Amino acid sequence: MNAALEWDYSALAAHYERRAPYHPALIRMLRAQGAADAPAPAVDIGAGTGRFTRMLIAAGHPVDAVEPNAAMQVIGAQTVPEARWHSTRAEATGLRAGTYGIVSFASSFNVVAAEIALAEAERLLRPQGSLLLLFNHRDLDDPLQSAIESCIRRHVPDYNTGLRREDPAPQIATHPGFGPVIELQLPLLHRVSGGEFVEGFRAHATLIRQAGAALAAVLEDMSVLAPADQMIEVPFVTRAWMARKLG
Repeated sequence: MNAALEWDYSALAAHYERRAPYHPALIRMLRAQGAADAPAPAVDIGAGTGRFTRMLIAAGHPVDAVEPNAAMQVIGAQTVPEARWHSTRAEATGLRAGTYGIVSFASSFNVVAAEIALAEAERLLRPQGSLLLLFNHRDLDDPLQSAIESCIRRHVPDYNTGLRREDPAPQIATHPGFGPVIELQLPLLHRVSGGEFVEGFRAHATLIRQAGAALAAVLEDMSVLAPADQMIEVPFVTRAWMARKLG
């Protein structure tokens, strides 16, 4: 079975917009490292509700947004109508080969079949086009975030942060179609109410899959650490990996 089909975001879609945004300077910093400039067309694979799609559109790129989950795509098409939305998957987008200056996986590379998705990205890109892999990671050295992690592990002792916390650079580097991998780390302080912060975990698929029936207890304990009516500052790092197609 295609790996992407194992992750069903239908119940998470309504909460997804509560997640922290990517660093606002992300695209500018990627361009400084050689990423394709506008108006090069882009494909945002696993676009979800269009969080990175919006950034690409705002930066002047025409975007094809690939999102196989219907609930996510409905929200994405409403919030980013400027993009062309497709219900295909990362491993077989059905889009035209050699067309795009950017292929991005924004918080989605952990839920695809990596080797097949990289081959599809290479097929879609123009020569010297840019492959972008993005994740937002909470800074777990922060006292509040350390306490949040302890809360999770109290109820889910074997909790595993999964592939989204692993370095994808070795996988990219082994693909013969891409050049050297460049990594960026951009610290971001996200100011949000405790209620919004806790509700954002209802879109945290890695936690939800492992917590099961314990999720309610996890969120209740988080609410003690981050009261709903209290504003908190959550430190994130937007991490990006970029490689250019050879040729």
